[in-house]
Amino acid sequence: MTSDLAITNTLALTMGDGRLGIVDDATIALKDGDLTYVGPANEFDGNPARTIDGTGRVVLPGLVNVYAHTGLTLLRGGAQDVPEIEWMNRALGPLSEAMTTDDEIAGARLGVLEALRSGVTTVGEYAADVSDLVDAVYDPMGVRVVAAETINAVDDAAADLGPDEPYPLDEEQGWAGLERNEDLFDTYADHDRVSCLYGPQALDMVPPELLEEIRDRAVEHDRDIHMHVAQGEREHRQIQARYGADETTVSVLDDLGIVSERLLAAHLHNATPAEREHLADAGVRMAANPSSIAAIDGITPPIAEYREYGGVAGIGTDQAPGPGGHDFLRELRTTALLAKTKRTDPTAFPAWEALRVATIEGAKTLGIDDRVGSLEAGKRADLVVLDLDHPSTAPVVSEPLQTAVPNLIYGANAGLVDTVVVEGEVVLENGMVTTVDEEAVLESANERAAAVFDRAGDAWRAADSELVGRVADGWL
Repeated sequence: MTSDLAITNTLALTMGDGRLGIVDDATIALKDGDLTYVGPANEFDGNPARTIDGTGRVVLPGLVNVYAHTGLTLLRGGAQDVPEIEWMNRALGPLSEAMTTDDEIAGARLGVLEALRSGVTTVGEYAADVSDLVDAVYDPMGVRVVAAETINAVDDAAADLGPDEPYPLDEEQGWAGLERNEDLFDTYADHDRVSCLYGPQALDMVPPELLEEIRDRAVEHDRDIHMHVAQGEREHRQIQARYGADETTVSVLDDLGIVSERLLAAHLHNATPAEREHLADAGVRMAANPSSIAAIDGITPPIAEYREYGGVAGIGTDQAPGPGGHDFLRELRTTALLAKTKRTDPTAFPAWEALRVATIEGAKTLGIDDRVGSLEAGKRADLVVLDLDHPSTAPVVSEPLQTAVPNLIYGANAGLVDTVVVEGEVVLENGMVTTVDEEAVLESANERAAAVFDRAGDAWRAADSELVGRVADGWL
């Protein structure tokens, strides 16, 4: 059998057999975008057009970042180390409001570049006018994307209200977001690397009638819904003000018929344990963002607990102005360590679980595990090759245990990523992205960030977050 590419003599973690599917001396072959052989090297009899020697390397399914706002990468460093109540409106808000569409595209290019260099082949992107990012960033860079269009009905006047005053909702604005979402489905219906979801932002930001319409359309067209759920105290107080003192986000979503296997719920750190168990039982999938929620809220998201309830969960990087960026290998290590400290249990969220959540479980979270997430013949050829012969992961031995597994989670960094393949196309080779000029991406991001921060300067100072005082005191 001929093939386009074969990676030979390599360690492979296929995610087969419900575990890691470890093959110590493997060959992985692909043709026309599909994996055609995954197994022992001595059983491969193909004739590849190109061969990569995998000695000293490990091949994994492409990593799946289930949740990101990559356009905000341009604002990296602009909203860290502030109280949670200030983060959105007083720290990030004045900066994000100064961004143009072209600024968001420049930020997304930088964010996707960072993710790709850390082995990510799929990103769950959540943004307003998300098609701009798909067309200008994901498609030309060759990265798989599961895109959700932000549907938000909150009127601008909400910025002046306290957390206990219900936001005024502009229904026309909300319905316009839904129609943009429908256009998204139509535009990319036949695209091999683009999948789409409905994206109502949150229960406190969308009227119930609109959510019911989204629910009905999702059922009618067999689509899924990506939504922020129980993401903080401000949301909880809004729900009480709008729906009643005894209500929570989960209880209202239950009443609206949103809680089902169609729902991908981001965050969940403000849900009760009983609510999380109920969501897991209902088939709701969780997008956990540990670094982001730690940085913004000082909280460890309940991904370990959610999985113990039997729920499907994946990991996301959220946005750079919170946790710092989209290096997914760093995110995996942070997720594992935060879970251990939260539980005061060094066995919580072990390395092998982190690797599955980063691959096949992440693909399940986004609803694309029929195509990607594991290395097996017939699936699409999304994979990453990492160099284990590196000071941060060496030495690696296979007996009496395979130390590559913990070393990848606790030692690996983006510098180990040698090759990335998406849909059978090599998009990163020898550690460098082949689909975009990296220097041009960095130059554009630096220039545009300087302009955005300059335009936002007066509004940022007037918002008077704690960072303004830190500047005055010489700390920033």
